[in-house]
Amino acid sequence: MRVLFAPDWRGGVPYQRLLADALAKRNVDVVFPNGYKRILPLSRGLDAAGPCDILHLHWPEAYFAKHGQVSDHFRQIRFPFDLRRATRRAALVTTAHNLLPHNRDDAAAARNMRTVYQASRIVLAHSTGAKELLCQTYDLDPAKVLVIPHGDLSSTLGQPVPQAQARAELGLPPTGKIALMFGAIEPYKGQEEVIRWWRENNVDVTLAIIGRVSETRTLDRIKGAIAGDPRIMLRPDWVSDDYLCKWLSAADVAVFNYERILTSGGAALARSWGLPILIPSRLFTVDLGAADGSVHRFKSLNADFADRLADALDVPSSYERARSWRAACDWSLIAEECRAAYSQAMSINRQSASAALLAAPARS
Repeated sequence: MRVLFAPDWRGGVPYQRLLADALAKRNVDVVFPNGYKRILPLSRGLDAAGPCDILHLHWPEAYFAKHGQVSDHFRQIRFPFDLRRATRRAALVTTAHNLLPHNRDDAAAARNMRTVYQASRIVLAHSTGAKELLCQTYDLDPAKVLVIPHGDLSSTLGQPVPQAQARAELGLPPTGKIALMFGAIEPYKGQEEVIRWWRENNVDVTLAIIGRVSETRTLDRIKGAIAGDPRIMLRPDWVSDDYLCKWLSAADVAVFNYERILTSGGAALARSWGLPILIPSRLFTVDLGAADGSVHRFKSLNADFADRLADALDVPSSYERARSWRAACDWSLIAEECRAAYSQAMSINRQSASAALLAAPARS
């Protein structure tokens, strides 16, 4: 079985690489696009890759990205044709990482996401809640949406180091509580709202925000919101595996405040690490489990965030406590389920899939 993973975003997140490595052990040959082909990037990328049984699309928005350019409109309207051309030669499987592209809420993006999900022979969701939302939003047949958990991202980081050592190596105070927000700094992650709450409330906890910033204006807004508050630490750096390992080891709790999200690799990583997590109740699609007390959900920052923060800080971080969670989302299990999904997709009548693709763009 030969599968093309598209787009190739291994440089930003380890998900595709870890899944591809696990699939290779199950006789699935995973290939990636060789660069970005212009005009019809998806189908031309498939042409260049050679014969494939499956086109596994991970982040379809890469093929209709919005860059504030004259060509944006062309990219949006070409996408359904590009996808139709690509799926003539390979069965389409899509992992639903996002309901809509981050920081976008425009009609063109919604139409193209609907096109992808309705045309897919199989859609992979990371939780039951995500499956239900996908089916409701895009009128999908629940039978073609399979739930496969998010894989364990902690496997790239090695073992935790003692907290005192991690703090010393990062130049952090040896004592005091640290709440960590990590990953790319983007508007949809709600970091500014958390910063405002920290400044307005007398909490004796350091808020550390680490991660790269893609836009200068976003960084300027974050710095302006912090306004020199000594309890808030900003390190807008590229986060290597070693750097992230130290921060996860140094922190006492991980905070997430997405406006909306279908799944969260960051939250899944913190869960695998055994770091207590604070996450909004509204993000019901992010399945983290809660049996061991590691996950604390808050209604809103103004309602009960302070109480849930105190609860989370009462739970010590424990990599050992998360052992069963890591076992449940081991990449060997994820790969086996993906391989079964590929086989199911290949057995579905190609004509039915093509009909769905032709009908999808007309729907709003």
